[in-house]
Amino acid sequence: MNIDKKICKNGHKLNNVKATAFSYEGYGIIQYDNYKIFVENLLIDEVADIEIKKANNNYAFAKVLKYHKYSPMRIETKNNELLASGAAPLSMISYDDQLKLKQEIINYYFKRNLNYEEIKPILSSHEAWNYRNKLTVFVKFKERIVIGLFEKNTHNIIEQSSYDLACKEINDILQWISSNINNYKLMLKYAKFIKSITIRHSKSKNESLIIFNISQKFTFDMEFVRDLTLKFKNVVNIILNNESIISKEQHFSKFLNAKTTITEKIDNDELVLNWNSFFQVNSAQTNNLYNLLIDNLNLTGNETIVDAYCGVGSISLKLAKKAKKVYGLEIIPEAVENAEINCSNYINTVFFAGDVLKTIDKITDKIDIIVVDPPRSGNDKEFLEKILNIGARKIGYVSCNFHTLIRDIHLIMTKGYKIKFVQPCDMFPQTYHIETVVVLEKE
Repeated sequence: MNIDKKICKNGHKLNNVKATAFSYEGYGIIQYDNYKIFVENLLIDEVADIEIKKANNNYAFAKVLKYHKYSPMRIETKNNELLASGAAPLSMISYDDQLKLKQEIINYYFKRNLNYEEIKPILSSHEAWNYRNKLTVFVKFKERIVIGLFEKNTHNIIEQSSYDLACKEINDILQWISSNINNYKLMLKYAKFIKSITIRHSKSKNESLIIFNISQKFTFDMEFVRDLTLKFKNVVNIILNNESIISKEQHFSKFLNAKTTITEKIDNDELVLNWNSFFQVNSAQTNNLYNLLIDNLNLTGNETIVDAYCGVGSISLKLAKKAKKVYGLEIIPEAVENAEINCSNYINTVFFAGDVLKTIDKITDKIDIIVVDPPRSGNDKEFLEKILNIGARKIGYVSCNFHTLIRDIHLIMTKGYKIKFVQPCDMFPQTYHIETVVVLEKE
């Protein structure tokens, strides 16, 4: 079908258009030759009137104005505010259909890019809703304090009556803050300096940390703090965190008290987490994710293993139970402190704080296995080339972004490694994110 790209301008309306595909990000796709329009909340084969929200020479984003035909896959959305924010883009289809979609995506990209088809079935999450142990909401001040989630592809805040991805404890705290924060004079005074609010919660210990991410120093509103902590006795600390200053050395955090950690439990292991340390957001599924990795490394107990991007040592701890030696590498010093505490019962663990590109050079032992759990951007190319030159027998890869995963695996395979195991694991129900575990072995 042909389309005049000139009509695909912001605000332009198109009537009775049909989605012919569904993207992994949760957009319905309307295809005009080489021009694509990505439409929020539109499923494959649905027909609708749409409005262009953002356009360029190759593609555009649009929203639905009116539906003319619904897909049989569509279900009643549990939370329309959450869907509008973009935080739960797959919530208009059943959880079973979400899993099928994610499986198809991994199958397709591994076959197309790596010629690999032996993908294990996706591991479903025990909880499809209320699974998150951490959530960040955004704050703006316009006559009153507004708290919510950003509308998709904008900085417009959509207020939420319920944060259904978060666990009940986080949900309750956020709803109380949203309903009551405008009653406190000092909070109103300093509201323009509050960028966002992050809450972390440990179900195993029923502990919550509240972090106000701010752009300028201000003091606690003790009346607000008193009422909040009286209402929620599981709040162990409230933190003012300023990271807006250009120099990282000038960043500061102010704590209500000395307790800056919570304790999470994975399987039978307790893990101390600093307020700013990375940890998987789906606690119930995390143990399953790590077991996929450990079980398919087929450890004998004689291996020396490097755990790169080790965070608080959650994977290192599991490796230490089955390996001869484990070296953990992590750039955040506080996370390394957590890892040393979490693995203190295992004398076969050593942790280095700093850039993985440099800290891996501190290891003089022969390395048998390298495990990587990098950020969404994947492995730094220089670091990936360095670990490939080490020539470990196996590489275990835990990824939250299949695009960078496939990019990295393609390079790994050029150095004589072969894929031995691939299985997606759903850590983020209602969203398009897919966690994947891959094990590669040197031929």
